Amino acid sequence: MVTQRTDEQSGTSTRPLLLNNLVAALVASTLMIFLHELAHLVTHLALGHSSTLYPFGVIQLDTSSERGQVVMLLAGPVFSLVTGLLMQLWTPLRARADLLHLMWLWFAFVSVQEGITYLCLTPFGAGDTGQAAQLLGLPVPLQFVAFAIGIGGMFLNARAFAPHMARHAGDNPRLRNAMTLFPWLYGMAVSVLLSILYLTISPAELPASAQIAILAAGTSLLVFAPMAHIFSRSVTEVPPEPLRLRPVPIGGLVVLAVLVAGNIMLSFGLSLG
Repeated sequence: MVTQRTDEQSGTSTRPLLLNNLVAALVASTLMIFLHELAHLVTHLALGHSSTLYPFGVIQLDTSSERGQVVMLLAGPVFSLVTGLLMQLWTPLRARADLLHLMWLWFAFVSVQEGITYLCLTPFGAGDTGQAAQLLGLPVPLQFVAFAIGIGGMFLNARAFAPHMARHAGDNPRLRNAMTLFPWLYGMAVSVLLSILYLTISPAELPASAQIAILAAGTSLLVFAPMAHIFSRSVTEVPPEPLRLRPVPIGGLVVLAVLVAGNIMLSFGLSLG
């Protein structure tokens, strides 16, 4: 197997580190969103309601009580937060130091970012938490408390990612950017374009607030990575653990293509219940 070190001492190109992290981030974010929406769907079905699953959301086909709607709305963010936090605490693939390890890391941090992004949207009535707050009649000051918690959570998520940045990219700024800044920039562009594609071809009729939330998620899901640079001084003592990466992550690209193809088909809706 062709491998390539990514520590400062090896002096290798940043390209393998960038490509592998970008593919890992895109695979992780695509899979995370699917599982997030699946959590909504399972909750809908468990409460006895028919629903249609799309790659960007779940649309309920029959009516339910306000309490039921709140439970179904919050199921996704809670699932993402809990899953992400647990996966951040447990990294069983770390010894592999390969693409699978990067996918695990990105999935863990993207999942947490998904939950806290929705908290940031709460006062604006958009997204899962925003809609739930409206149904609950949550006072505006409490909605802004949720917003503040979300902003704080973004910095905490970035702080938690900083040791991984230092561990796998060393203290070389170019390598660190290849693992953080550029996967965010390129990943954000790809994510937003894919979301636009799914929304465009889908027959689902979504309110403007829901579409805004979907596109906002695409711009923010990976932002914790470049934010990790804020905490560079606090991870100077983290020992390096060079990654072993293929120059081009062919397997990861295949997985990503399969996930995107599945989402394109899912854009036309899968009705259950």
